[in-house]
Amino acid sequence: MNKILVIYPGFPHYRVGIIEALMNSTQNHYLFLGDKRGYNKLKPYNFKDSANFKDFPAYKIGPFYFNKGLIRYVISQKPNGAIVHSPPNWISIIIAALIFRIKGVKVYNWTHGILTNHRNLKNRIYLIFYKFFFDGLLLYGNIAKENLMNLGFDKDKIKVIYNSLNYKEQIKLRETLDENERQQIRTSLFDNPNNDQLVFIGRLTVQKKLNLLIKAIKLLKDEKIYVNLLFVGDGNQKKELQSQIDKYKIANQICFYGASYDETQNYKLIASSDCCVAPGEIGLTAMHSLMFGVPVISHNDRNRQMPEFEAILPNTNGVLFEYDDAVDLKEQIKILLKISNEKSKLQLRKDCYKIIDEYYNPNYQVNLVDSLF
Repeated sequence: MNKILVIYPGFPHYRVGIIEALMNSTQNHYLFLGDKRGYNKLKPYNFKDSANFKDFPAYKIGPFYFNKGLIRYVISQKPNGAIVHSPPNWISIIIAALIFRIKGVKVYNWTHGILTNHRNLKNRIYLIFYKFFFDGLLLYGNIAKENLMNLGFDKDKIKVIYNSLNYKEQIKLRETLDENERQQIRTSLFDNPNNDQLVFIGRLTVQKKLNLLIKAIKLLKDEKIYVNLLFVGDGNQKKELQSQIDKYKIANQICFYGASYDETQNYKLIASSDCCVAPGEIGLTAMHSLMFGVPVISHNDRNRQMPEFEAILPNTNGVLFEYDDAVDLKEQIKILLKISNEKSKLQLRKDCYKIIDEYYNPNYQVNLVDSLF
C-alpha cells in the first residue's frame, strides 16, 4: 500500500468522518501528523493510541506557526504522497511541502483556496503560494476553483473535494424521529408549538449576523405571521440578542437551547424544525441541516460566504436572500415555508438529502483522495 502523510496544524473533532474513512482505506495507508491538542480553539479529534497518528506540538512566534519536530521528521521520510492543510503562515508545514517537492513526492494542499473574485494583492499572493509549493489543490467548493482559474491557476491541478461531517453516524439517525416525538420536542421548547419553527445551530457570534434573523422574526410578527426560533449554540453575542428580543417583545417566540455536542440530540432539534436559517456565513451548518432533511436559508453574496453554501439549491432544498437585508430575509422565510407546506414531507427531505449523499460525505472524499496517488 502507498504511504500517504496527512499534515495538519491539528485535527478538529468534526473531521471524524473523513479521518476514519481514510484510516480504513484499503488502497493507501494514511499517517496523520499534527498537534494532538488541536488548533484555533477547536475541539480536537481524539486519535487515542492510534498508530496512524504522530504528535507534533504547535507553537506561535508573532503571526507565524510552527510544529515542533515536524521538519526533522519529514526530512527522514519519503512517502508516496502527502496532503497538507496550510495557509502561508504555518511555516513548518510549508517547509515540509517544499521538502516533499524537492524529493519528488507529490503534495496537495487541502484548503479553502480563494473565496472571493477580487483581483487584489492578497489573492495574488495566495495564487503564487499555491503555484510554488504544491502539485495540486483539494478545495471545499467550486466557487474557489472558479476564482483560482480566473487568476490563471491550472484547472487540471484542482480537485473539488467538498466537506463532510460524521456521515456514518448521522445517517443512522435519519427518519428515526416520528411525528409524535417531533411535536413533543416543539411543545417542550415553545408556548405555541404549532407555529413554524426555525433553527440556527452554531456559535452565537457577530459574523453570524443573527440580529438580522431576530429582526426578520419581528417583521413577520408585524404581518401577523408568528414563527418560533430555536438557537442551538452559545457565544458572546447572546446578551445582545436577548436585549434585541426584549426590545421587539418576541421573547415567547425565541428559545436559547445552549450548546449541544450530542449528535442524537442535535438531530432531534434540527429535525423537529421546519427550516434552518443562517443569516451570515453558513459553513458546516448547511450540511448539518440538509443531512437531516431540513431546508436551509442563507444569504446570496458568494464573496462573503463559506464554501458549503453551494449545497443550497434555491427553491429545491433552500432559498437565498439579499445579503444584510432583513426585509428580504423575512420574504425568503415566507417563500421557503410555503415551499415546505406545498411539498410532501418525504419529498422535501429527499431534496435535502440528495446533495449530501452525492458529494458532501466521506465516501466521496476518500475515493477522490485515493485516486490521487
